[in-house]
Amino acid sequence: MLSTDDHVEGALADGVVRMDRQQYRGKHYQVPIFDSAGPVILTPDPARARFARDPEQPVLRSLNGTWDLAQFLRPRKPVSLGALDDAEIAIFARPGVTRVLDMPIKFPDLAEYRLPRALAQLAPTLQRIIDVEHTVNPDHVEYHAYLTIDQGWVHPDSLHREAPCHVDGFQGARWHPRCRTNHSYTVSDVLPTAYYLQPFDFTGLDERVHDYFWEMNAQVADTDGAHAWWPAPAEITLMDCYCVHRGVEADARTFRTWMRLSFEERRRVFDRLGNAHNPLFDYAWEMVERDIEALHLRPFREDCDPSLRVFPWQALDGTALPPGTPKTKPALRPSFSPSSGARDRRP
Repeated sequence: MLSTDDHVEGALADGVVRMDRQQYRGKHYQVPIFDSAGPVILTPDPARARFARDPEQPVLRSLNGTWDLAQFLRPRKPVSLGALDDAEIAIFARPGVTRVLDMPIKFPDLAEYRLPRALAQLAPTLQRIIDVEHTVNPDHVEYHAYLTIDQGWVHPDSLHREAPCHVDGFQGARWHPRCRTNHSYTVSDVLPTAYYLQPFDFTGLDERVHDYFWEMNAQVADTDGAHAWWPAPAEITLMDCYCVHRGVEADARTFRTWMRLSFEERRRVFDRLGNAHNPLFDYAWEMVERDIEALHLRPFREDCDPSLRVFPWQALDGTALPPGTPKTKPALRPSFSPSSGARDRRP
């Protein structure tokens, strides 16, 4: 078995034919091309679902709802599915898994999930997730399931996945009429994601004009990051598109494995250039360049701290940072970090 020190970036896993390279607007992607031999087929079994279900939890109450900005006014905590045990972590976090962005492993009107064999180590964790999904979501036939897996070294004072405060599945000006909302399951073996359990008020913002993620940064900073909450390492959580979150900086060089399974209704096709293709399904989407910068949005608060209204890959004046330059961090002023051993578990 490979150790993290043996892990070689760029080595092809068994079942990966090659890596294609794609780029646009300064972004670079390595997209795996999988073969179709020996697929892993997962079938949900709700009888095996393991989690403490509280139907009054906001995330469960709004499942299958239609996008509604007013939902941000209610603080919401992700639903816990419990943590992976040591044996499950050893399989899930085995070094060498292929990085994948938003690859469909389930299509609407199908119940089974199809996983290329190169990603077989994710199957036990995915099985736990889909057993719960088919317990809590009576409309699962309406959804795609998109898989993202990211594994690698996180360097001190940096994030594994650089981003401002944000939500997954934000429906901006592109999505009219509104769609059913996104919900996603995530898990990481170390450096769990920070969630902000506070209300967010977007009165006065215009989705055609303003960047809502920058306003999320600003409202977290307004509270000095006091409402941050972290799941435990290797804890699987279910969030919806109103759960504001952000990655956590490492305080030492750390090898991390992070996974997300996102459920999006049939109209929400993830056709962004850089996403992986699943050869186990017959589909041919035209992949297009798409990122938030192309929308030319501006901050609602023009006079807020400059770090709160730029992307991590931009300097404080909005210009692109040179390659290798440390990323810009929003001044959220969190009071403590889970990487130092302290975690705020407040509901």
